[in-house]
Amino acid sequence: MGTNTDERLEHAVATLSTLIDRIGACGMRQSVMFLEMAKLQLKLDLNGVTDEEFSAFCDALASGTLPETQPHPGQPRARRDGDLRGQGRAWQGTNGIAVRRVGRRRVRQ
Repeated sequence: MGTNTDERLEHAVATLSTLIDRIGACGMRQSVMFLEMAKLQLKLDLNGVTDEEFSAFCDALASGTLPETQPHPGQPRARRDGDLRGQGRAWQGTNGIAVRRVGRRRVRQ
């Protein structure tokens, strides 16, 4: 999807969130559920998630077999090398010389 389409979908998701809040305040639970499903579908489309991927994700959640990919907050991360800690560098290139990292740029489509 193009950038313009993505922006419109993100705006639609934000609009649905506002509607969900307003309708929820009126006590219309079924309408809120319907709008939440529409919001979910827009998010799936926006992020390019297929029906098969989403179904597999739901099955993994239901069965508890979803692999843990990130540490829980408060758990220490694994360190790369103890020698780098004293130098204040997160990573070194060949011959012990730190490689200068330049900011990442997004590719326009």
